[in-house]
Amino acid sequence: MSIENFDNVYQANRERFLEELKEFLKFKSIGTEPECQRECQECAAWLKEHLNAIGLETRLLETPGLPVVYAEKKLNPTKPTLLFYGHYDVQPVDPLELWQTDPFEPVERDGRLYARGAQDNKGQLMYFIKALEESIKNNMLQYNVKLVIEGEEENSSRGISAVVSEWSDLLKADVLLVCDTDTFSPDCGTISMGLRGIIFMTVKLSGPRMDLHSGAHGGAIPNPATELARLVSTLHDADGRIAVKGYYDQVDPVSDEERKLIENTPFNLEDYTRTVGVRPEWGEPGFSPLERIGFRPTVELNGIHSGYGGPGAKTIIPAEAFAKITSRLVASQDPEHALDLLKKHLESHAPAGLKLEFSEMGAGGKALKVPLSSAYVKQATKILEELFDGKVYFCWQGGSVPIVSSLAEVSGAEPVLVGFGLTEDNIHAPNESFSLEQFRKGFIFASMFLSAASAK
Repeated sequence: MSIENFDNVYQANRERFLEELKEFLKFKSIGTEPECQRECQECAAWLKEHLNAIGLETRLLETPGLPVVYAEKKLNPTKPTLLFYGHYDVQPVDPLELWQTDPFEPVERDGRLYARGAQDNKGQLMYFIKALEESIKNNMLQYNVKLVIEGEEENSSRGISAVVSEWSDLLKADVLLVCDTDTFSPDCGTISMGLRGIIFMTVKLSGPRMDLHSGAHGGAIPNPATELARLVSTLHDADGRIAVKGYYDQVDPVSDEERKLIENTPFNLEDYTRTVGVRPEWGEPGFSPLERIGFRPTVELNGIHSGYGGPGAKTIIPAEAFAKITSRLVASQDPEHALDLLKKHLESHAPAGLKLEFSEMGAGGKALKVPLSSAYVKQATKILEELFDGKVYFCWQGGSVPIVSSLAEVSGAEPVLVGFGLTEDNIHAPNESFSLEQFRKGFIFASMFLSAASAK
């Protein structure tokens, strides 16, 4: 079928597709919030039944956390097998007051659908499901298909990570398709050739038994808030390099071929600055913004909390201070080794007189790097070139989809990461939305991929 034919299929079913997506978006499936656990379970059950209704064999796979929705369509043992990964959980909505509409009451406005999860990942998940549905209905499907849809991607995939190594027979596949990434602009296709891994920790400094009067004790007692700020400042040098000893030892250089592909991308410094509100001038000297984002590790302070933050003054020395720290890793780095280096650095720079503690510490997943020679990447490239008149680019994402590298390893499948998200979608922020035009393009791409002859 041609692009026009797939588009006709989309247009004939558009309203139904969007109504089903809206129903999916109404579930408050915030996997990180205890009060939303029941609704996450209900969302998984809804998704299981939805997949069953379009002709897939479905079941819920139990994990130590939220269930994984598993579905499959057995077509022909001589056909290759496609494993699709997505997630039904969404980010928290705070600060709620910045949302223009209820984050769990989807609203169409100016060609966009606004809701938490509209793009990440319910919207991108739904265009694949609808493409699969229509491929089955019209006898166009060229793959045996397996779907793994988890409920804790926004919480480092903790549940599935604990058990995925036991599922190698179940998940065996030839290609792993992930539609949870972005594209540079609406008029081009983008294939992600890498994702960074992630490690995380909560750091606590404490000393006094209680908050102390800053007049009565100031100058004699170490201040946990001040000392924590001083401690986290040791993580980088003045030029923006990570100052943790040995942190770059496992980092591979950017190859000439990779650098050439990066230089050919339509990254516009001024557009980027306008979108995010600040110029990308932080980080290691000698690397472009895209190289720093895709090929270099980071250490970030995600939040720091201590003492009084209300109106007026409260003159205290706080009893304790907390910092949330994450580090994005590149493919050659071992997460456990990096976590150990980071912990030892903080221990060696800890202030005297205060107690340093670590909690919620762990590795969220390894980084992923896709070979440029992949036959399935070439297949995706060909489809995107047809869809976007030859405008296809390659990028190395700075973000993490924690379980993807493990799924590729366990299943033996070659990863293909193609998404249709845009920076202006505001994922992880108030007023998240997804362009309905991008949803349409995602449906057409997924339909063409599912109906294409095997890459092997």
